[in-house]
Amino acid sequence: MTQFIPRSSFQIPGTIPKTYFLGHHHAGANKIKTILPNISIVLECRDFRLPLSTQNPSLERAIAGRQRIVVYTKSDLGTDSTTARQTLKRIYGDNAVFWDKQQPATTTALLKRLKDSARAVDSLVGLRALVVGMPNVGKSTLLNSLRNVGIPGKVAKAAKTGDQAGVTRKIGTAVRIVPSEDKGGIRGGVFLMDSPGIFQPYVEDGETMIKVALAHGIKKGLIHDEILADYLLYTMNRRDPRLYSRYCEPTNDIDKFLTAVAKKDGKLSTGGVPNIPEASARVLSQWREGKLGRYVLDDLSESSILTHQANIEQPSQSMSQAKKRRKMERTQTREQT
Repeated sequence: MTQFIPRSSFQIPGTIPKTYFLGHHHAGANKIKTILPNISIVLECRDFRLPLSTQNPSLERAIAGRQRIVVYTKSDLGTDSTTARQTLKRIYGDNAVFWDKQQPATTTALLKRLKDSARAVDSLVGLRALVVGMPNVGKSTLLNSLRNVGIPGKVAKAAKTGDQAGVTRKIGTAVRIVPSEDKGGIRGGVFLMDSPGIFQPYVEDGETMIKVALAHGIKKGLIHDEILADYLLYTMNRRDPRLYSRYCEPTNDIDKFLTAVAKKDGKLSTGGVPNIPEASARVLSQWREGKLGRYVLDDLSESSILTHQANIEQPSQSMSQAKKRRKMERTQTREQT
């Protein structure tokens, strides 16, 4: 039997968008700047599966100098990547928190951090905190969990949530998540404000856009599901082809893989013809639920992290800058011919 050899690289289609920076992202970013003087601590949420790809350079600059906790959400979906937590802890130390909405203990631990900060501030009006991050990284879900644990009996959602980007479109009102505690030394309590997910103005790397789309970080349909499913096949093959063994033998052929998924899970059109779009959607749903492996998609090798940090310090050009560069290159080409 011929040994299976996975693809060594993934061909990024030219149709991949370079940004998802919308009007309410721009408005939200400006609003954040105006309220930061009244904020004592920032909770910056990132998807644990994409710890680098969901780090926004523009947000980094906006909140620079503020006390910050980096909250890695959906940490339960990356448990197969055994060294990821240690790597991120080396970067951020105690300011890196791994949160799982299914594990109340992680919410309680974060709440304790906020209470400790409130005691240190010792303000009559309480501590003001702000949650920020890229679209659909779990900011609103985090706020609701902190409120429900911090103030027992509050079962209604304080912030609207959803599995698509763009549910929150403006800065929310301050929500009390910890009451005043005279005995606990927390005067005024703790208030947390939600904010809209803010995308990067420009993303040079198409692979980053694909990974963010896999995590529902951009509008559904901007990148075809078949492309996302193909990228997942590529990553599963490099990690462990047995992740999809219930469907077929190891393969680099996305059509073969999706056909097998369609037949196995009943995604068929009239006449028993495999419905490839439905099979693609099925694959994405399975991965998002952790049923095709629970691993970190970003490369957390030292060289990759150093490259990423360099890009943070000198972010990719804006869309207008990119257009000017392409125009200049075309002009130079014409002059040389």
